[in-house]
Amino acid sequence: MAVYGLIAHPAGHSRSPVMQNKMIFQRQIDAYYHKFDVQPENLAMAIKGLRLLNCGGFNVSTPYKEDIIQYLDELTPSANRLQAVNTVKNVNGRLIGTSTDGDGFWQSMNPNQPHENVVILGTGGAARAVIAAAQQYGVRHLTAFNRPHSGWSQRETAVAYLSQGIGQLADLSDNRALTNALQQADLLINATTVGMNDARTLLTDYQVGLLPQHALVVDMVYRNQQTGLLKAAKKHQLLTQNGLPMLVGQGALSFEFWFNQPADRQLMAQAIEGK
Repeated sequence: MAVYGLIAHPAGHSRSPVMQNKMIFQRQIDAYYHKFDVQPENLAMAIKGLRLLNCGGFNVSTPYKEDIIQYLDELTPSANRLQAVNTVKNVNGRLIGTSTDGDGFWQSMNPNQPHENVVILGTGGAARAVIAAAQQYGVRHLTAFNRPHSGWSQRETAVAYLSQGIGQLADLSDNRALTNALQQADLLINATTVGMNDARTLLTDYQVGLLPQHALVVDMVYRNQQTGLLKAAKKHQLLTQNGLPMLVGQGALSFEFWFNQPADRQLMAQAIEGK
């Protein structure tokens, strides 16, 4: 039986195993998907162990989407461009990394929902994947907001490069820039972990209220399905979406990357929703 899995910290909340194992069982594949909660200091050892087990492939989640790269043998062009990986496949002993986050996110969206003007909170691995795929899904302008940090100039360059010139990086504390962006947004995305374990939000209730009435608010967090951000959006009668559709989207693309056969997204969604 081939081993597949997820590397993350924490990993206990992940719904990927039930979703992937349901798909594996349905396709009658001789494999099993595990979750591995790996402490940061043990990442190198964990990868070595997966190699020794001849692991068929694995997903990579917070906080390892960038750190994992140094332990891989090859990156797909998209992962190399992003410098972030969420899916790894073992091909004849070589670990090949790719990213299914961007396409997984956009494919989870209702194509009829306007998304020409996008505001995204965060510039981590998942955020950059969404930014990189945005233009091909019809986004015309994107502003990523983050707090200033030591790698600001590199992230600023990355946002412009990955978005093919339609995106820019702005300071989250720049109230004027944030207000202007929110007032014009069709889509607001929280791509940070803020709100995963508590009611914290990066935006105030007033700022959420600046969004147009047709705007959709998406929180990539799925551990807490009703984050503070989504509650605020519902208070203002805005459309909302939590991280479960993206989880299914990126998971289905991971399955297809590993096994070279189509995934049943409806089945995977039912599995994580307990239906």
